[in-house]
Amino acid sequence: MRTKSKEKIYIVGHKNPDTDTICSSIAYARFLKQKGKRAQAFRSGEINPETKFVLDYFKFPLPKRVSGLNGKKVILLDHNEKTQSPEGIDRAQILEVIDHHKINFQCSDPIFFLNEPLGSTSTIIAKKYLQDKKVKMSREIAGILLSGILSDTVAFRSATTTKEDIEIAKKLAKFAKIRNFEKFGIEIKKKKAGLKGLKAKDIINSDFKDFLFSNKKIGVGQVEISDLKEAAERKEELFRGLKEIKESGKYRLVVLMLTDIIKGSSLLLAEGKIEYLEKAFGKKIKNNSLYLKGVMSRKKEIIPPLMKVIK
Repeated sequence: MRTKSKEKIYIVGHKNPDTDTICSSIAYARFLKQKGKRAQAFRSGEINPETKFVLDYFKFPLPKRVSGLNGKKVILLDHNEKTQSPEGIDRAQILEVIDHHKINFQCSDPIFFLNEPLGSTSTIIAKKYLQDKKVKMSREIAGILLSGILSDTVAFRSATTTKEDIEIAKKLAKFAKIRNFEKFGIEIKKKKAGLKGLKAKDIINSDFKDFLFSNKKIGVGQVEISDLKEAAERKEELFRGLKEIKESGKYRLVVLMLTDIIKGSSLLLAEGKIEYLEKAFGKKIKNNSLYLKGVMSRKKEIIPPLMKVIK
């Protein structure tokens, strides 16, 4: 990456940022500052209660919200699909992409692109710290990177978890002085695991991502809960919200993935071409709902099967 140290570099994650996005962005900005770069972490949406808990716990200020990226030098973290990027990305100068999701990226210029099949982007950034002897990692940075890993892997319960995620987490826990880090991970997840006090559209949009498969627009939201009974009580309201989002956004299919972090399974609520889900998972959908035992990962267990059947 060649850029003058005086030029600000905007480090941003995807829309509807989660804990991994925010924590990895903050940590990478600090990493680059030690390298003499004028880098700053930004966010492209509102944070959730889980992320707020982590930032407060390790005493980090909330990154400023970026209003537009026109003409700015940008590093994309935790995503590479432009449908998930902030406004103005088409008119920004992308310097780097660091991600752990499937690759769907195009750029007219040669850039640094780092993608690893790991459980979180925080794992990738942590590796940079651990491998570079000239860069120091504070207890607080280790803490938010550990939190990013624990969040995205659901405290190692998700299918996206790798041995390397666990190994890196153990090293970060020592730096952060957190003994029982798996217990800490569950504590983090419970901060977001609930629907109480949230409107249907806010629930759906809290972690919602757009995907384009063969020019067919699909939207998949995910929310973590500790008891599916809470969702059952609000099904009608959630379906109305899904229908409204589908129609206003012109989606072929909109899905809300309600993930039970205690039982390690998910209930899918869907509006639109539900036959995509039936083909993808080989199950008949009843009342626009589909229960998938043992499924917790949108990235690894929901999106790949949908990609195969949507043509």
